[in-house]
Amino acid sequence: MDSAPREPTFVLVHSPLVGPTSWLPVARELGRRGRVAVVPSLLGVAEAPEPQWRHVPDAVRTATSELRQRIVLVGHSGAGLLLPVIANALAVEVTALVFVDSLLPPPAGQLLLGRPEFMDQLHAMATDGVLAPWSRWFGASAMRELVPDERLRAHLEAEMPRLPLSYFEATVPVPDDWANGRPCAYLLLSAPYAQSAAEARARGWPVIEVHGVQHLAIATDASPVTQALLDLERSLSNRPGSAASTD
Repeated sequence: MDSAPREPTFVLVHSPLVGPTSWLPVARELGRRGRVAVVPSLLGVAEAPEPQWRHVPDAVRTATSELRQRIVLVGHSGAGLLLPVIANALAVEVTALVFVDSLLPPPAGQLLLGRPEFMDQLHAMATDGVLAPWSRWFGASAMRELVPDERLRAHLEAEMPRLPLSYFEATVPVPDDWANGRPCAYLLLSAPYAQSAAEARARGWPVIEVHGVQHLAIATDASPVTQALLDLERSLSNRPGSAASTD
């Protein structure tokens, strides 16, 4: 008899600019609600050979290699851009993609990881082609506002890598029609990503906004974020023809 859980496992992928600690509060909350969650670590991206983004699907594939059940693949911020290539790299069945406070990849073609309007700013911040940890980009007060808890903030900051500029200068080949192959959903946490949420809504995806939180709410507000992920999963699984609705 197959003892694998019937419900999909949540695979929570953090942005390459932060570390796995950012998703751990949600993973623990999912566990308290009887669900399984896996948080792959992408901490080797900064030291990986160019193009560094290739380390991301490799790391997620390793972290999910022993899973027997289907997964819901969730990407926060910069990880969202890579969800299509991550999904294509996995051996386990991916039932849905959930983008969390992330830009959306193009339907096909090439994706530039660094937004052109920000590349001049990134170059100005770099020293010898390497960027400071993300927490230093906006000043110490910004990080204190995002994560008031001093202990949690220290853990998050300790993991933040120094990414090379070459990471953001790389292009990623986007799988053709990736958005038509699997159910997708969007979770909005902060105003800068409202346009991406609107684009997701225009594509007919389920969209949930968690009000009164900010970009790192996956670390600071685990309960409402977890509830939103479960609600999005339920919405996707109830759609006619969804793989998540069948066994």
